[in-house]
Amino acid sequence: MRVLVVFAILLFVPFANATQLAFIGDESLKELPGSGIPEDPYVLENLIINASNITGILVKNTTAYLLIRNLTIIGDNKRPGIILENAKNVRIENVRVIKCSYGIRIVNSENITIINSIFKGNLYCYWKSEFAGDADCKGGAIFADYSKNLYIINNSFVPHSYLFSNIYGVYLVMVKNSMVYGNRFVSSIKCYPSAAFGGYCKGAAIYLDRSNNNELTRNTIYLPISGGMEYAAEVYGMYIFGHNNTIYLNNFYGEEKPSQPSEGIGFFYLYHAGENTFHSPKVIYKFGNETFEGFLGNYWVAYNGSDENGDGVIEWPFKVDEYPLILPSENYEIIKLAEESEMNTSSPNNLTNSPTTPSSPQENGESKYLFPILAVLAILIILWRGK
Repeated sequence: MRVLVVFAILLFVPFANATQLAFIGDESLKELPGSGIPEDPYVLENLIINASNITGILVKNTTAYLLIRNLTIIGDNKRPGIILENAKNVRIENVRVIKCSYGIRIVNSENITIINSIFKGNLYCYWKSEFAGDADCKGGAIFADYSKNLYIINNSFVPHSYLFSNIYGVYLVMVKNSMVYGNRFVSSIKCYPSAAFGGYCKGAAIYLDRSNNNELTRNTIYLPISGGMEYAAEVYGMYIFGHNNTIYLNNFYGEEKPSQPSEGIGFFYLYHAGENTFHSPKVIYKFGNETFEGFLGNYWVAYNGSDENGDGVIEWPFKVDEYPLILPSENYEIIKLAEESEMNTSSPNNLTNSPTTPSSPQENGESKYLFPILAVLAILIILWRGK
């Protein structure tokens, strides 16, 4: 009966209200159109899902290729929109997730792509002590832990309203070998009552906790407006705690307000701990109408330095960035890796202006079958000649 119901929703009703769709194990995905292989993934699409009191979509213990696209998930800041747990080979594209506790929650998963999607007002708040008027808020748009090979590309993280912002845009815990590229983060912050401070604000566009070997590139981050705020605050553009992460060609807008830097209270572009790199490898790049060779850092709107040689890089470092940009990153086009750095760079994504990431599963996988097909043809020819 469930198979018939799911097919009725997916095939005959382009947009339908649903409560929860759960797929546990590859066998359960066979309810969907597709074959679960790279060139013909299972497809879940064209739904409006109500996630007010229950998780919208759960995918657990799967390895087959799954494409989730063209969905809208609307919650009431109580439950996640999508949970991926112990899942592999999932691509999420053109999805809108609004007012869920977590937009997408990823646990112990790999080879996950989230692209061209919109996240609005995803968080949840609760009373630690209602009598004392003390609350706390958690959640966020994309939250992942103990996962690898994640590709978070060209998404938009924006407030749903003044009260409902994504408290965290992308929050990665113990995540490695992943990419956060070309995303737009606006006002990742939430203010709530606090017994100690009267009120407290916290949030971050990108938050890395014990996460290593990740690449954060060409993201645009807008710090919230802090003018006139009386609450204590701990708000970051990026919070980086890990090693061997590479951060470059990002744009940081807004005003820093380090009211109490020693206590980590204020509005900050960046918190940084660990051995990380805040510039590109040595590259050949175009800036203006000229070609240059060198390193490219990040753009910090509050830093006004000089660019004496016209290569687009400010002469003096800014914070941890040795090569701060004179203009936003969209003014720089990387052509290729400089020769002396080729032997030291293992990831081709470092060189691209548009990332080389797993495309839609239908676009991949043809070549992997070429050799077996040729082998079968060769055997058939030999048998035919033997006759």
